[in-house]
Amino acid sequence: MKLLEQKGYRDLVVKQVKEQLLYLLKSNTEFSIVVNMDSGIDFKPILPEEITSQFKEFTIFAIAGYTFKSAFVKDDTFIFEAGFGPDNIGAMVYVDLDRIIQVVIGETPIFLNLVASQPRQTYKDSFDVFAKNPKNSKFFKNKK
Repeated sequence: MKLLEQKGYRDLVVKQVKEQLLYLLKSNTEFSIVVNMDSGIDFKPILPEEITSQFKEFTIFAIAGYTFKSAFVKDDTFIFEAGFGPDNIGAMVYVDLDRIIQVVIGETPIFLNLVASQPRQTYKDSFDVFAKNPKNSKFFKNKK
């Protein structure tokens, strides 16, 4: 298994992204994030199709001004409020930390997350993996 696909490595990177964001928020340093839009991002309320269709695979969000003041980290999610489109439609944005590819100050990337550029993996509980292996059936009672 490639390093970037390993759950332990992904967990490490999520912790690092979280620490970067928390530090920038605490030090009142405005920044931008580049997000992999494939999954792990939600808008509440849901934005109109004419806006969401304009997002590219990798989209940059400026975390400045009011957006910066609204930003916080909860568990493994970065949350902020932003306005979109010509009518500045407001929405809360929920970004899973493992989908943040870059953290940028001005023109300078200060953090790069290669895990976010990879397709998301679904990790199963180790018991499920163990139980589904036919060789391990001898460890379970038959339900007949």
